[in-house]
Amino acid sequence: MKNLLLIVFVICFTVFSGYLMASESLQEKDLEVSKHDRTNKKTKEKPKRQQDELRIENKQDLAEIIYSDKDEEIKMGAYNKAVEKGILPRSNNYQEAVNAYEESVWMEENQ
Repeated sequence: MKNLLLIVFVICFTVFSGYLMASESLQEKDLEVSKHDRTNKKTKEKPKRQQDELRIENKQDLAEIIYSDKDEEIKMGAYNKAVEKGILPRSNNYQEAVNAYEESVWMEENQ
């Protein structure tokens, strides 16, 4: 009888501990997913807002943005906006915004 109670106790303990571990891991995954979603939303919204706020009317405005400490995505967006407006010709260099800007200026001066 004692052995039977001991076996039932061990089985119940094993089942309940497995259940608790599974529910905790699901909660951790949900937290990771929600954190990941929040950071993705922030990173997607921030550059769009900053690019919309950029006013590029001439080469000097573009140069100020290109040589500033803004991130590369904003700089490249400003460069593309300037090319669309016809301020500079499009460069073949797409590695960095600074290189693309300098090549465009060189192309414009040497045409």
